[in-house]
Amino acid sequence: MLKALLTLIRDDAYRTPQELAKTLSVPTPLVEQMLAQLVDNGYLAVSEACNDGCGSCSLAQACAVRPGGLRFWTLTAKGVSACS
Repeated sequence: MLKALLTLIRDDAYRTPQELAKTLSVPTPLVEQMLAQLVDNGYLAVSEACNDGCGSCSLAQACAVRPGGLRFWTLTAKGVSACS
């Protein structure tokens, strides 16, 4: 399941935990736990987009449709290796 989650993030890092949970057919809290575990174990890095105002940010449209802004994950080298 963790590898499936990494693969989804590799393919589209800009999904919410709710969207990931729906795709994986699991509860959102489980996805949030898995994301935290992947970050803690060095497979993912998490970022908050547009913290200082979106301005010309290419993610501005995505932030506008998600209350609280957009959180996204990036696979680390370890995460990329795990998806191979």
